[in-house]
Amino acid sequence: MAFQSRANGSLAGVIGSSIYAATISFLGGLVILAVVLALSRPGRDGVRRLRAALANGTVRWWMLLGGLGGSTVVLAQALTVPLIGVSVLTMSFVCGQLLGAIVVDGTDLPPSGRTPLSARRLVGTAVVLAGVVLVSVGGFSRGIPLWAPLVPLLAGAMTSVQSALNGRVRAASASSLTATSVNFGVGSVFLLGCSGLAWLLGARVTGLPEMPGQAWLLMGGALGIVFIGVTSATVSHLGVLLVSMTSLFGNLLSSVLVDLLHPGAVITPLTVVAMVCVLAGVVIASWPRRGGGSPRRARLTPPA
Repeated sequence: MAFQSRANGSLAGVIGSSIYAATISFLGGLVILAVVLALSRPGRDGVRRLRAALANGTVRWWMLLGGLGGSTVVLAQALTVPLIGVSVLTMSFVCGQLLGAIVVDGTDLPPSGRTPLSARRLVGTAVVLAGVVLVSVGGFSRGIPLWAPLVPLLAGAMTSVQSALNGRVRAASASSLTATSVNFGVGSVFLLGCSGLAWLLGARVTGLPEMPGQAWLLMGGALGIVFIGVTSATVSHLGVLLVSMTSLFGNLLSSVLVDLLHPGAVITPLTVVAMVCVLAGVVIASWPRRGGGSPRRARLTPPA
């Protein structure tokens, strides 16, 4: 997600609009998925299974709206990365994601059903959030706007719902490709509507990426495919909270690398300490219970 954040944030700076940048990112991913889906028989079979699940009520229409969560992520990236950098964005995003995951895992929304909030998960989450606070304090000391971290925090909370919905679609279709395609399709429609409204309000494209030197700015959609595909495939087995936490350390490490490669970025000792806290929290929350346990299995019972 860190590389995607930098690409979308930089694209917004080039074309002069965070909404247009987010739309381009999603449409790029949608084009890739449309080509792959057309060439993939398992993907097309997944679409047929999903249609059957919609017809018999196993999957409800609103479960297809996970792409709205993804669209808020790319909007947050494009809007706030130029202001707060990738590291602080990742920390704020993860804070919202973990808090949202605790709530979502306590409902029937995930395909695997409810996951009780054990003391082990609660302690692990608290340790992770301690790392988030450490990095956030460093960011605020550099004078970032107080509202800016709230945008990715809200987006993070919404992606917990997105992960649960995408997991439902994936379980019904038996295809991560189908679930990811639905996600990008819904998100693209929403962002196209946002772009149309922005155009009517006077927002204009002020520039275009220079080719081939700035071609990497258009990679946000492809990177989003990987993120959404992996989360939709694993949420049925791990639950929303553990999926969020196990992806966190990789996001944090890559965000530090991205900021190091960006001119003017500063990585403080607090960031390193925060990474240690995050890793420790993930280990605590995912540590197997004594005596082990059977793997989580997806069961598609519509939530009450």
